[in-house]
Amino acid sequence: MCGLVSLHYNSIAYSSNLQIADSVTKESGFSSKSNRNRIRYQKPSVSFYKTDSIFSFRSQKGYIPSLYNNFREQITAPFKFKTKQWLILSAAIGITATLIHFDNDIDIWATVQKQKHAWVNKSSPVITQFGSTYGISSVAVIGLLSAVFKKQKGFETSLLATQALITSAAWVQLIKHFTGREDPSASYIYSKIPGGKWWGPFAQYDQDIPIYKSISSFDAFPSGHTAAAFSIATVFASKYNNTSAIPILSYSMATLVGISRLTEHAHWASDVFVGAFIGYICGKQVVAHYNKIYQNPDNSLSSKSKNKTELTFIQNKNQIGLSLKW
Repeated sequence: MCGLVSLHYNSIAYSSNLQIADSVTKESGFSSKSNRNRIRYQKPSVSFYKTDSIFSFRSQKGYIPSLYNNFREQITAPFKFKTKQWLILSAAIGITATLIHFDNDIDIWATVQKQKHAWVNKSSPVITQFGSTYGISSVAVIGLLSAVFKKQKGFETSLLATQALITSAAWVQLIKHFTGREDPSASYIYSKIPGGKWWGPFAQYDQDIPIYKSISSFDAFPSGHTAAAFSIATVFASKYNNTSAIPILSYSMATLVGISRLTEHAHWASDVFVGAFIGYICGKQVVAHYNKIYQNPDNSLSSKSKNKTELTFIQNKNQIGLSLKW
C-alpha cells in the first residue's frame, strides 16, 4: 500500500518509492494532464438545492447575502439606467398620473360590480387573498413539496419568489409611509375627497389627527396585495418561461388580484398599477440576479469561499491517499 498526497493548485506527490507512486498515480488517473486540469479547474456545484449554499453567510449564493444584494441592486438601479429603462419609467409615471385623474370614476364602476354580479361577490374576497395569505401559503407549499420530492427547480423558484416578496413589500411600505394616501373606503367615511386625501410622510403617526387613526386612512398607495401577486407571478413566469401555460396562469391570477382590490373597494386604480409595477420589476431583478450568479459561479463566490481549505480522502482499489485544496 502506498500513500499519496495531492495538493490542488500546487500539486505535490510524495512517496517512499517514486516508481510505485508513479504507478499509483497512473492507475488512479491523477497523472493524466486532462484529469488534473479537470480536478483543478472543476467548477463548484451550482445547485441551488445544496444546503451549504442556501444557508451560507460567506457565499453570495446564500439566501441572506443574495437578499442583501437584491436590495443593493434595486437601490442603485436608477444610477445605471439606460435610455430604455428611463422610457419605461417615464411611461409608468405617465400612466400613474392618468389613472390618478380617473381614480374616482373607476372606483365608482368597480364598487358596484359585487352588487351587480353574484359571482363577483363570491369570488372577489377569495381571489384577493392570493395577494396575501393564499399567495404566500402557495409559495411555501410549493417550496416544501419540491424539497421533499427533490424538485430543484420548484424549490429554487419558491425561494426566489420569497425574495421578490420581501423586496417588493419593503418598497411598498416605504412609499405608503411617504404618501399616506387614503383608500376608497376611508375617503367615503372621512375626507369625502374624490381619489382620497394624500396626507404626506408619516401622517399615520401624527397625534393631531385622531379621527384618521385607521391604517386604511394612510396606506392606499401603492397596493401591497397587487405587488405581492405580481412579484410571485413574475418569478414563476420567468423561471418556467419554456412553457406558455405557467406565465399565462401566473399573470392572469396576479391581474385578477389587482382587479379584486378595486371590487373590494380597498384601492384606487393607480394604487393597483403601481403595486403591479413594483412587484414586476422586483421579480425580474431577483431572477436576473440569480441567473447572473449561477451562470457565472466562479465570479459569484466570495474570496473566503474560494480559499476555503478542504481535505478529502482518495481511494482507488487498494490505494489510499489524501487531497488537500486551499
